[in-house]
Amino acid sequence: MKERIIEGIPVQVVRKRIRSMNLSVHPPEGTVRLSVPLRTPNQVIDRFVLEHIHWIRVQQAKIRMAYPQHQYTSGEHVYSFGTPLELLVQETGKRGSVQRTGDVLILSAPKDSTPEQRKAWIEGWQRAQLHEQAEYLLTKWADCIGVEVREWHIKRMRTKWGTCNYTAHRIWLSLALAEKPLPCIEYVVVHELCHLLEASHNARFWACVERYLPDWRERKQRLNEPVR
Repeated sequence: MKERIIEGIPVQVVRKRIRSMNLSVHPPEGTVRLSVPLRTPNQVIDRFVLEHIHWIRVQQAKIRMAYPQHQYTSGEHVYSFGTPLELLVQETGKRGSVQRTGDVLILSAPKDSTPEQRKAWIEGWQRAQLHEQAEYLLTKWADCIGVEVREWHIKRMRTKWGTCNYTAHRIWLSLALAEKPLPCIEYVVVHELCHLLEASHNARFWACVERYLPDWRERKQRLNEPVR
């Protein structure tokens, strides 16, 4: 994957064994991704993006409305597994810390802390919560499906909910899943585990997902909706 800047917009260009170009814009940041045939010249890529620049900007505007940027101040809401938690920021002279009390998320942070620092502390808490749930789900479903996960991690991912390395039996899960309802996280886990049986999205793969999660379509749709 390579990134090109076109009219000030970063575009992730992915070359694949496909016949036509596929343009998409992804939440929560409005990331632009373009899949192109392997031998597509850069001039053709640039022209294609320029022809769709208005559509890209419209989609990014819609995403910004659906996914407003946090300043991490008291009164905002942070989602935990689909549940909105009211953020309460308390000033402290110590390093930031986060704890949940009922439907309130308490962030203790220095008075001069920046939104980026507050985001990092909250994401650290979200990562720990997601790790606990993901570990349980991966163990449960790996045993059920009959596959081995040799390694798994959580990281920020701009355009995917999860990825699977078929050869290494390694799975990555997006940190953004910490905001999603547990049935959606379970769908991503089963999806990636089925890739350990079938690397591509062919009929055999989807039959595997269908076998273990007959309602996967509803879960997938909910996964891609903004949290409210």
